[in-house]
Amino acid sequence: MIITGRLALSLPILVVLVVILHEGSHFLTALILGVPVSHFDWFNPYYLAPVLTSGSTGYPLETKIIDYVGGLATGTLLLAVLILKREWFKQSLYKWFLGLSIATFGFWQISHGILEGAFHHKYISDVTNLFSSSYFIGYASGLLGMAVYWFSMRGFKELCNKGLRKCNVTSKHT
Repeated sequence: MIITGRLALSLPILVVLVVILHEGSHFLTALILGVPVSHFDWFNPYYLAPVLTSGSTGYPLETKIIDYVGGLATGTLLLAVLILKREWFKQSLYKWFLGLSIATFGFWQISHGILEGAFHHKYISDVTNLFSSSYFIGYASGLLGMAVYWFSMRGFKELCNKGLRKCNVTSKHT
């Protein structure tokens, strides 16, 4: 029970953090590269997502880099947290599931970073449709992230048993 409540609170926070990191990466890269930013919405209802509009009329290398960096930087950062704090995610069932969510978002972000940079116009038109090819690539990448995490973070069964024993001990004492 406690695990589901903590996860229910943690997942929306993780989603907001991912959006801030993704869009913040776009914005900071634009500032660093000197690309003028004419408009930046943290949330645009038409796209169902944040949108950065560059003041550039062409599509120079700097703008291309800005398109790639949001997802690639965010995904890399999320996966780096998993690798560097690997032992932390093995301590409890809640932390294990939080790690699974981070792996899912990390793989999703990397795939969307590549799509956003390589196929920018198609990607932007696809953002309005949750059943688009861009989203299905994201879904597949998220599933791949789950699978990689599941096989690389052994001990799920032991954490479940540990959680059940803890519940049984707690219920006997009350």
